[in-house]
Amino acid sequence: MFSKYLKSGFVTLLVMTALFSANSAIAQTTIDEDKLDSVNGMRWGGNGLPFDKVVEIKDALVNTPLGKVVIDRHGEDPQGVLFKEPFASPSPGKFVVVSLWGSKIEGCFVKLVVQSAPTDGKAELTEISPKMVELGIGEQILQLTRSPNMKVRGFQGNYTYTVYENNRNVQRSSTWYMSDTLFDISPDAANLLRTAPAKEIKARLTFDNGDTKIIPIGSSNVKRWQDSFGFNSSCSAPK
Repeated sequence: MFSKYLKSGFVTLLVMTALFSANSAIAQTTIDEDKLDSVNGMRWGGNGLPFDKVVEIKDALVNTPLGKVVIDRHGEDPQGVLFKEPFASPSPGKFVVVSLWGSKIEGCFVKLVVQSAPTDGKAELTEISPKMVELGIGEQILQLTRSPNMKVRGFQGNYTYTVYENNRNVQRSSTWYMSDTLFDISPDAANLLRTAPAKEIKARLTFDNGDTKIIPIGSSNVKRWQDSFGFNSSCSAPK
């Protein structure tokens, strides 16, 4: 069951807003390393993170550059009619993938945060926990496997939403779920990402239960990989 993977006191996830202050605005080009730590979860849609740019990772104590990252996100809002707002807030059927691509002093990394608000309010960790990512780069398929050095983290939180029924607005409550997964990146894999042609790439996520989902990664962010993976192109820690 999903619950056995959950960290106790998940209330902390529901107050993550306070952890992402105005200093994490979209316009910034730097971010403190601590603000990339999702040990207590992440706001729905990753709101507050700097998307679609190369972001320098810094040490919050001494302002020292530690690496670079590009943060991308994909969202689905099947209930949207005139407007689709997958990142605004959770509601039944919404699905979001936040992906982080980059390198730091100690090596290269790819991290995927999957967030799901099932229509029935129920999900198992195996349904949202990707064990493999496949990327179509040129004529090649790059496979990234889950890192054995970090256990997949699972979270859940309650939310409320409004529906229009019988000529009036009715407020309901449900549950949304999140997984946090780190993937191994070898120097060869990082080099392939760093030199990928600057065009949209499709990524296939394979989950623990065998389901798959294909998501796009925009050409602009693919181009930015050259910079983010170039911070430590060897993907090795200094000796």
